[in-house]
Amino acid sequence: MPGRVVIECDKDDCADLGLIKVDLLGLGMMAVLEESLAMIRDHYDEEVDLAHLPQDDQAVYQALQKADTIGLFQVESRAQMSCLPRLKPKKFYDIVVQVAIIRPGPIVGKMMHPYLKPAAGL
Repeated sequence: MPGRVVIECDKDDCADLGLIKVDLLGLGMMAVLEESLAMIRDHYDEEVDLAHLPQDDQAVYQALQKADTIGLFQVESRAQMSCLPRLKPKKFYDIVVQVAIIRPGPIVGKMMHPYLKPAAGL
């Protein structure tokens, strides 16, 4: 775009420069999802509609509760894996909160533990 300047800095550089850091979902992961749907269609002759995935698959929640999440987008980091057994997600909304709470803002703002204690029944 004419006249537009784009710079790329990590979070520490942004802080040192006094800049606001903005994260955007990488299009690479969207491409992976698209390719995965094509592979499922080609290899299993099944159509998967992401808008209609079951939100109550107990095997998924059992894996999440045990932090068996290596390779699962958004919940495979060490921080996510250490939190999952404490939060014990039982419904889709719990996963949404789990992904949102393990971020620098909520952690630095000391919001993670006040949320986790009641959620974990403590």
